[in-house]
Amino acid sequence: MLTQGNDRVKALIKLLQTESDAYGPVLKRELAAAIKADPVRVQSALLEEFKTSAPLSIVHTLEEICWEDLAAALARFAAKINPDLEEGLTLLSKFTAPAAGRKDVAAPLDAMARELRPALLNAKNHAEIAGILSHYFFRVCGFQTMPSNLDVKDISFARFLRKKRGSSLCAACLYVTVGQRYGLDVNLVDLAGRVLVHLRGLHRRESLFIDPLDNGKLLSAEDCRGYIRARQIEWTDEFLSPLSSRLIVRRFIANMIYVLNKLRDERRLTYLREYLEIIKN
Repeated sequence: MLTQGNDRVKALIKLLQTESDAYGPVLKRELAAAIKADPVRVQSALLEEFKTSAPLSIVHTLEEICWEDLAAALARFAAKINPDLEEGLTLLSKFTAPAAGRKDVAAPLDAMARELRPALLNAKNHAEIAGILSHYFFRVCGFQTMPSNLDVKDISFARFLRKKRGSSLCAACLYVTVGQRYGLDVNLVDLAGRVLVHLRGLHRRESLFIDPLDNGKLLSAEDCRGYIRARQIEWTDEFLSPLSSRLIVRRFIANMIYVLNKLRDERRLTYLREYLEIIKN
């Protein structure tokens, strides 16, 4: 059955290379349905058909089919009252890897949560929890954050979990998505452009911050105020307001746009700008 499915997909790909503009949209819709039903199968068929590299026209067609579907998925995400951050991160991962699915994000997070379970259950307070998480992510697992993003792929959360290197925003979301599996009160805050992880104790009297760009360095609320003073910015408690999942997804998209603006990649920028408007509205 798998071979038959691959043959059908390969036939569609071949036809897209040769058919005129009159039949192109019909074939594109057929291929879009195949991608939506089983993206892994389409990827497998592509590898079978083109052992080295697929023609650029086919690659662009496949990407655009997936990007159009992604716009609809992001609209459904944004329409929810309280959208799930992990879902949003999974959706955005499809922009650079169309075959990426929930398992590519959930499975590694679940595995890390299982490994952390004994240590976290025995932690005495929130400071010890934060130390355990930072030690595990950066020392045991070897995650690395990059001070600047030169490639849009560095902003993919699924790729970050696989390659263990990427943006500091990816690392910040790692704390949130793993911490939520233990019911921790963990959020992200924007300290004048510096994204920190905010971890609160059970009774919210204890509160500390984690800098994902500095290998999980722990900061106090006074450290945060000192940072703002050093930048000669007036302090406001709004700096410590938690970022919603929508705002975090918006930041991911904005970072992608920033990278692709430098490359003047209008083809991909067109879709990302549409995604940004979807999330904003």
